[in-house]
Amino acid sequence: MATTGARSGQSFQGWRMVALIFVILNCSLGVNFAVYGALVDAIQTSFATSRALAAAGLSMLTLALGLLSPLVGGLMRRVSIRTLMLTGMMLNALGFFLLTQVSHIGLLLTIYMLLIGPGFALSGPVPCTAIIANWFDSDRGKALGIINMPLGNSLMPLLAAAILASFGLRATFLGQGIVLIAMLPLIWLVVDHPGRIGQHALGASPDQENETGQSTPMAAGQILRSPPFLVLTLGVSLLSAAGLVMVTHIVALAMDRGVALAPASLLLSAFGLAGVVGAPLFGWIADRIGGGRAFALLGLIQIPAWLGLLVAGSDLASLLGLTFAIGLCCNAILPLFGSLMGSWLGSSNVGLGMGLCYLLQIPFMFGAGPLAGAMFDRFGGYGPTILLHVGTFALIGLLFLLYRPRPI
Repeated sequence: MATTGARSGQSFQGWRMVALIFVILNCSLGVNFAVYGALVDAIQTSFATSRALAAAGLSMLTLALGLLSPLVGGLMRRVSIRTLMLTGMMLNALGFFLLTQVSHIGLLLTIYMLLIGPGFALSGPVPCTAIIANWFDSDRGKALGIINMPLGNSLMPLLAAAILASFGLRATFLGQGIVLIAMLPLIWLVVDHPGRIGQHALGASPDQENETGQSTPMAAGQILRSPPFLVLTLGVSLLSAAGLVMVTHIVALAMDRGVALAPASLLLSAFGLAGVVGAPLFGWIADRIGGGRAFALLGLIQIPAWLGLLVAGSDLASLLGLTFAIGLCCNAILPLFGSLMGSWLGSSNVGLGMGLCYLLQIPFMFGAGPLAGAMFDRFGGYGPTILLHVGTFALIGLLFLLYRPRPI
């Protein structure tokens, strides 16, 4: 029988975990991802490099995330998730503090690869999603949608643009590190699993409350051989690559069309603000029609918005509307990812499953930003990149409409 998750006389703490993870994940994603697009032009100028290399910082981060996420997923079965997150957040902050001292693009990319990326892997979406999966059997899509409402993606680019304009690039790096350090007290309050405080996941039976959850833990090889896992990985990889290109290049696209930095940075805010609606909306949809159909919808409805970027020119209102529509979908990838991973593989396999998925995403995520930059350098615009991603959206829509796996 579904339950409230709390013993008699206790209040269920799962929604408290949702609130804590919401703040932590928003600040982490905002600082590491959303801000970067506003800095690409400044990095290119300050480090005297090409657009492709200036945009490659996020690719270094995602490469480290992909390589280390399986290790993080495995560690979460043996080490406190809170301990891993504290360690990761400190590494992440240290990376940004060191960026204030370097002036060569190679050193910047090295720091993103060796400090910022590993720190984000230990404190970002994989552990945050695993914690929520531990706390929720029912309403999982709703809870994951809430923590992925990207207010940080809306606010951080504006703050970064203001600091960049007034104080410069190094002050912006310093501010990013300070925001991450401020997350440490919140992480200390996180409880990995309801069983640690005598509760159980929302919707789970009291006699099933334990440290590993209701599902049977799977070995990495079993997960990698699972067709549902492979299909999910392909879909998430293609959607995430498009989202990464948007975050990395949308400001540059607008500036190349004559839009100034400050109004162009509003595009990143619109992209992030859309997720405040999109993340919980698609989480709610996934709870009702299934994650597969929700993924298909996520891909198909992006097609007209991306095509609109081809004809919007420098009209800021049009660019804002199109970016908002795209952000509505892109910001829902993580809640659908976590919800589907939990329903297809079981809650106890979410961490390792997500980690392995990030590993297989490396060719997509590592190459997406630089490929868009290289295609810009080659063709003098973003048109070919836009058409490439439109094709992937059609593929995703078809695949997830037709594929119907059995939960493992």
